[in-house]
Amino acid sequence: MAANELVDVVDENDCVVDMVERHVMRERHLAHRASYIAVMDPSGRFLVEIRTLAKDYAPGLFDAVVGGVMQHGEKPDESAARELFEEVRLDAKDPRGSFTALGKMRLPYRDGVHFLYAYLYLAASPRVTIRQPEEVMGIMMLTQGELKRLFPSCTYDSQIAFNEILRRARQRGLLKA
Repeated sequence: MAANELVDVVDENDCVVDMVERHVMRERHLAHRASYIAVMDPSGRFLVEIRTLAKDYAPGLFDAVVGGVMQHGEKPDESAARELFEEVRLDAKDPRGSFTALGKMRLPYRDGVHFLYAYLYLAASPRVTIRQPEEVMGIMMLTQGELKRLFPSCTYDSQIAFNEILRRARQRGLLKA
């Protein structure tokens, strides 16, 4: 997403209250919506992205999930499917895999004051992915334990989203305890 693309600003109830350019949302730490997708392969390993140095948020860090900021007027499922395809070329509708919505959560910023609404998903795919070089420097497939050991080098929001995705997926029987 380019710095001048439009983003919906939301209130504490996740209702749209304004629309601003992405760079304004970042500069002012405005509440917005984003999609977070944990991507799992058939052996239970999870995809981890290495963010490019050109990213406007957390350049060079690891992401425990695929995803990103929802564009103005975009529906959550559309955003998640778009991000999944853009970043790692996985099709949410591919019958060889699965794509499950796990609801939303209010995700606090590290400062404890600001927040965003995170729409959570679990995707399973048997195929190897291709990364989007403009946003993703590399990808790895790691076990839950390996990924959690990387958390100090992961984006803060992806850690929270990943843990919540796992919790909800286990509750629904999509993952083993």
